[in-house]
Amino acid sequence: MVIPVTTELDVKHKGIVVMGGTFNPIHHGHLRTAVDILDRFAFNELRLIPCFQPVHKDALQVKPFERLHMVELACRADPRLKVDRREIERQGPSYTIDTLAELRQEVGQTTPIVLTVGMDSFLSLTTWKRWAELVQFAHILVVSRPGWEPELPSKLEDFYEKRRANDVTELQSAPSGKIWQTSLTPLAISSSMIRKLCAQQQSIAYLLPENVREFILDHQLYQKG
Repeated sequence: MVIPVTTELDVKHKGIVVMGGTFNPIHHGHLRTAVDILDRFAFNELRLIPCFQPVHKDALQVKPFERLHMVELACRADPRLKVDRREIERQGPSYTIDTLAELRQEVGQTTPIVLTVGMDSFLSLTTWKRWAELVQFAHILVVSRPGWEPELPSKLEDFYEKRRANDVTELQSAPSGKIWQTSLTPLAISSSMIRKLCAQQQSIAYLLPENVREFILDHQLYQKG
């Protein structure tokens, strides 16, 4: 009888990473962060989840299904990038806790789920719906710029210290419950920059995938500031 051996590679390739956002529009900064996380930590896949209606932002100029389609276009170049349509199809305000609860029910109780958030979003975590329950459904991977280590609010710091992982492999060896902070060098691109350039009738070439650029121009998106 041959007993299967779990190798380090097996452990490394466990888990689903989740990256939510408005993606208004998606650009190379989003995509570079996504593939950097996949390459560095070797997860199975990364799911980009465009929200239908952001809770902490004003109404968006572009329709939800237009943003969704741009994300689908952008992800064609890398099969590890998956598009999750659930928040767009669910409609209404998009709450991360609802999405994670649904995803956990779908993938089962043993698959690691890792929610990726930028440091700026993490700093506002205590304003999120049922924020303290997020770690019941997923780990949290906090991504910050190199050298940026802001002081956390006391409630958030206590939450972080109680759940801080000793090593990133803890995010792949358990289904949920841990927080890990890592530094990535972001590309100096923002969605607001792209929207401003479009409104000023200036080129957005090389800031986002070519098929996304063509979609924006063909549908005259972001033409008004």
